[in-house]
Amino acid sequence: MGTLVAACNFGPKTTEPYIINRAVDKSAMNSDVDYTMHEVVIQEILPTSKYYYAKLTEGEDSYWIATQKQELKIGTSYLYNESLLKTAFESKELGRIFDTLYLVTTLIPKDHGIMEGTFHGSLKNKDEIVVKKEMIIRQDTASSFMGLVRISDLVKNPSKYENNEVVIRGECFKVNPNILDKNWLHFKDGSMDDYDLLITSEEQVQKGATVSIRAVVRLNVDLGSGYTYPILLENGKLVE
Repeated sequence: MGTLVAACNFGPKTTEPYIINRAVDKSAMNSDVDYTMHEVVIQEILPTSKYYYAKLTEGEDSYWIATQKQELKIGTSYLYNESLLKTAFESKELGRIFDTLYLVTTLIPKDHGIMEGTFHGSLKNKDEIVVKKEMIIRQDTASSFMGLVRISDLVKNPSKYENNEVVIRGECFKVNPNILDKNWLHFKDGSMDDYDLLITSEEQVQKGATVSIRAVVRLNVDLGSGYTYPILLENGKLVE
């Protein structure tokens, strides 16, 4: 992930979690940060003015975390892969000391929307798709560069652009970061805004930014278990 959970001694002197959201070089990160992918279920949520404390179950284990404020639901499965263990951690706002607690940058819903708007087919096993570590999106070299393309033209005649590079200029209205080592960017350009065009990229793009991005057009990308994206743009690179 491109974010860092920092120990309290790196930030303001407070007993509450101090969480930094910025791109970093992992080689420079705190060696105590655990980057293992975890799949958990929320059992209890304790909100405070700045953070959420949540009791999680992971298999047969149960433990507490603190994370940034976000929409969380009890009984829902989430993923995370950056955490920092703290012991005897005191929350003065809750008036409670946690024997052990993990500072977690963010929780991502297991069935989260990397497939929203572009996914077609049965949803019976949708949530297993997100966590398939063996899933590999094709990265073949593009055969040609076809220039600036409107989303409506791409959707109406996708075979014209298949396996070629195009440039999409539009608004990145949603970002799902750091899934399968890529950022999943949702774009619209005013030409067909009821279609949620998805672009995978290692680039950092802010939600709401209007940018141009060059990417390879893939059709019917298979995620396994019979699921495909009819159109997916891969290996997006920002252009001037």
